[in-house]
Amino acid sequence: MEQKKALGQISSLIKLLTDRDEFVRNRVRDQLIELGEDALPFLEMATRGEDESLRIQAHLVIQNILPNKLAEKFRQLTKKGLSQDVDLEAGMMLIMEFGYPESDPEECRQKLDDLAQELGGILYANTEPQQIVAAFTHFLFQKNGFKGNKHNYHNPDNSFINKVLENHTGLPITLSALCILLAKRLNLPIVGVGMPGHYIVKYSLPLEPIYFDPFHQGRLLTKKECVKIVEQFGHQFEEHFLSQSTQRETLIRMLNNLKQVYINSNETKKAETLTEYIKILLNPSKNQPSERTR
Repeated sequence: MEQKKALGQISSLIKLLTDRDEFVRNRVRDQLIELGEDALPFLEMATRGEDESLRIQAHLVIQNILPNKLAEKFRQLTKKGLSQDVDLEAGMMLIMEFGYPESDPEECRQKLDDLAQELGGILYANTEPQQIVAAFTHFLFQKNGFKGNKHNYHNPDNSFINKVLENHTGLPITLSALCILLAKRLNLPIVGVGMPGHYIVKYSLPLEPIYFDPFHQGRLLTKKECVKIVEQFGHQFEEHFLSQSTQRETLIRMLNNLKQVYINSNETKKAETLTEYIKILLNPSKNQPSERTR
């Protein structure tokens, strides 16, 4: 009975989103945002209703609820603290959800699984690291046409894995992450290398790692060429620039890239929301919600 009463109250609140009194509208909007996830199904129904004004107001409330819901998911991602790395793929799915709240993570994972399965069949006959890298890059960048989006570099879609898989274009970091996600499925030692200014990957070997650049269709890089890239971005080369990046570092860099895109396009609200997610990843223990707000 209590649950039915509560559900009825949410429905009544939503109807008041179009009240003539602005004070009432604002108060109701705040209450629905505070209710958060409990109100989402009812608000989504309102966005499909016949009342255009109510559809608009319900959509605005949803836009305010979703960032808080997503922040909680980022907290869950970092619940083991700074002592343990986070899951790159899970984090990328959260970034995707930020840009495309109705996207389906399972559909995205299935596309990754399918690519990995097809790639695995090609790699079966290759045993030497150089052969594996050659087959890997040919499959992804020549056969499937993945490439850096040089013509529309600042498009936010370059940061969302669903759009990278759909458009076959992305940023250096998202295309590198695609390589990492596929390599993980195939138990290959391909890891991210977050050089200043340009993210690449390497096939990790004890003595001579094989560096390649997903943004430029997987072209191989010598260590000297990596040094030159770093210097071209105005940095003095340091050996640790070629070390493996943690998955946490990679996600923070992705979020910072996307944040800068929104700053440049004056979408300050989105940039501020991403700043909160970055803070959670940087220091999860300080960003846990109080018991009252959980």
